[in-house]
Amino acid sequence: MSSLHTHMRARTLAQPNRSTCTDRMILFVAALLLFLIPTLPAQANVVNVGDARFQTQLQNEAGKNLVLKGTGVARYAVFIRVYGAGLYGPEGVPASSLLERGEPKRLEIEYFVDIKASDLVLAANTILERQLSAEELQVLEPRIRQLHDAYRSVRPGDRYVMEYLPDQGTVLRLNGEPLVTVEGRDFARAYFDIWLGDEPLSSNLRNAL
Repeated sequence: MSSLHTHMRARTLAQPNRSTCTDRMILFVAALLLFLIPTLPAQANVVNVGDARFQTQLQNEAGKNLVLKGTGVARYAVFIRVYGAGLYGPEGVPASSLLERGEPKRLEIEYFVDIKASDLVLAANTILERQLSAEELQVLEPRIRQLHDAYRSVRPGDRYVMEYLPDQGTVLRLNGEPLVTVEGRDFARAYFDIWLGDEPLSSNLRNAL
């Protein structure tokens, strides 16, 4: 009996158990992943904001290089993400100075929920009336209406781009399609103020941008 017991024990020690095989397999897979990871494409030139992606630099229509100044998320009732936004401007110009200067600037907004065009207009008018005097509103009203008439309803994944080009004005695009161009540096200042001004649509979003 003792010789049989010794023989069985020797066979048990000679054969690796399931736990040992599993550990070796995990180590092999981990080593393989470490080998493969460096071959994956780099994403250093993109910033993810929820489901939205923003390039860290781009060129506008005039060939001017713009860099991403900041990104943020607009929320409704704290928990509902409405859209992700990215603000662009010339390199070397702080985001806080973009409104004061007549240089190119660009705001990109990608939506996470359905929003009617009428609700976009209502939100914009509410902030404009809060920030501008009656005299300023009277001067800008025809151009504000020009832009608001161009708004379209949006669905998740749609992206508005509002861009100020000094030689043209404020260009509004939806998913790359130009909708309207509104003249005037004063208009650009007032409309970008909706997101960047002293009493913006969202203070948290403004600070993030």
